[in-house]
Amino acid sequence: MFYVENALLNSLLGLWCWEAVFAPLSGAFLHPFQAAPADLLAHQFCARRESQLAACRASLESGDYRERILRTFRDKAGLASPFVAWDLLTPELLALALECIAPEHLRCCFERILADIGANRAGLPDLIQFFPRERRYRLIEVKGPGDRLQDNQTRWLDFCAANGIDAAVCKVTWSERGECDAQRVSMPLPAGAAHS
Repeated sequence: MFYVENALLNSLLGLWCWEAVFAPLSGAFLHPFQAAPADLLAHQFCARRESQLAACRASLESGDYRERILRTFRDKAGLASPFVAWDLLTPELLALALECIAPEHLRCCFERILADIGANRAGLPDLIQFFPRERRYRLIEVKGPGDRLQDNQTRWLDFCAANGIDAAVCKVTWSERGECDAQRVSMPLPAGAAHS
């Protein structure tokens, strides 16, 4: 199990569409030290990069996305990116993610983030648990006493439920003996129920 919060899926997205993010479009980069394009949060960000993103989408269809992501991880290691968390992304974590996360899950998550980068790149569950023998994974949001799901977290959990992505909320409480007790609440939850 890995504590990844927003970093893993955003990093995979950033590696997958590196060429699109850093495409030398007019007005996107104003100086050589800029870590992100100036229009990153603009409504037309994807439309301006449609040809590059089409190539990225094709790699998910063909299965070439793994090599694309691994090549970018190798070739761009340590370079500033608005998506990639280099300090979190180890070769082990990357290998497990590419082995266990289905390309259709990557596609729908990537498309959701890109649809509104400002709103959707946050709110992802805290933990990811991999099951390599079964080539599957689970996302887990951890909530302690008095902690409640934020709206962006609820939207991500609803999205996971609607797209067949295994996600759960783990409610942690203190037992009478002063020990930590965790209760897993399986998803999907009915719309609005995640607020309780």
